[in-house]
Amino acid sequence: MSLGGAVRLSAIALLLRVARDASCTTTRDYSADIGSNITIPCNGLSELTNVSVMWVFQKKGDKEVIRHVVKDDGSLTLNFVDPNDTGNYSCTADLENSNNSIIIENVRVIVKGPPPPLVNVTTHLSTILGLIFWDLAGDGGYPIIDFTAEYRAALPPIGQTTLEPWRPISPTHISPNARQIDVYHLLPNTSYWFRVWATNVRGSSDPVEALGHTLYSDVEKELARVFLNGVENFDTRVWIAAVAIVMGTLCILTVGTCLLLYRECRVPTDSDEEQDVMELVPNIILNPGFVDGHLRNDDGSGDTPAAVIIRSNGKYSRANGSAEPRKV
Repeated sequence: MSLGGAVRLSAIALLLRVARDASCTTTRDYSADIGSNITIPCNGLSELTNVSVMWVFQKKGDKEVIRHVVKDDGSLTLNFVDPNDTGNYSCTADLENSNNSIIIENVRVIVKGPPPPLVNVTTHLSTILGLIFWDLAGDGGYPIIDFTAEYRAALPPIGQTTLEPWRPISPTHISPNARQIDVYHLLPNTSYWFRVWATNVRGSSDPVEALGHTLYSDVEKELARVFLNGVENFDTRVWIAAVAIVMGTLCILTVGTCLLLYRECRVPTDSDEEQDVMELVPNIILNPGFVDGHLRNDDGSGDTPAAVIIRSNGKYSRANGSAEPRKV
């Protein structure tokens, strides 16, 4: 075996050992804020010589993009990273004059920034109320602080050519755990635009808009249908007779009330008579000489006041010509 062949076999063996060690390690994570620069080293290259290094970018849903080394030590530099740079990177090595390619290291790059736009933004509207639903596509590398939602009419107001300004939906800072929000004070049979976005410490996502239409309100028609049911077959003579009976009853009650009031004003009440009697009794007691008849003495001489019994609160009597009343 020639010396060159032995060196090549030794290099292959070393390359296989490095690749085996790399496969046993976990994928390393690198985080960077959006707009910054990041340098990713390819560990294990110090043990290899006469190898060609390249980086393979693997992003879900996209084709593999090969990025060549930007530095002599085999490290990869990404300038002004954006969310599109997020994904898995593989550092691979190729021997000279060989078609064999072995992965040296796997790296996952996470670009932090504002959240991505929300997904599955839908609306469910009734006549004057509505619901907005959404799902979170990602947090941008930082926790979500809150959500914000707004709405406005889809058509300009009458007599204007521009749409009205966006109106905030209360609360203005929606909980980060929420995935829906209620909307109030909508108008029936009206189209509205709704938009919602998420916010973290790095900024806000792009608003996602959804169009919705409120239901038509037929409350007035339903009331008319209920109250006017059978109006075509209604006989107006029945209505006239019912009104006449009611008006006649009211007239009779009015006349009777007037007569009672007139009688109360003209006829004295029993209480007035009792009061007159009560005023007369004290006057008779204070003047005992005032009587209607006279009694004679036993000897027939002279007239004496007749005995009178007066009843009041107590019992009084006049006997044998006594001048003073005596209580009995």
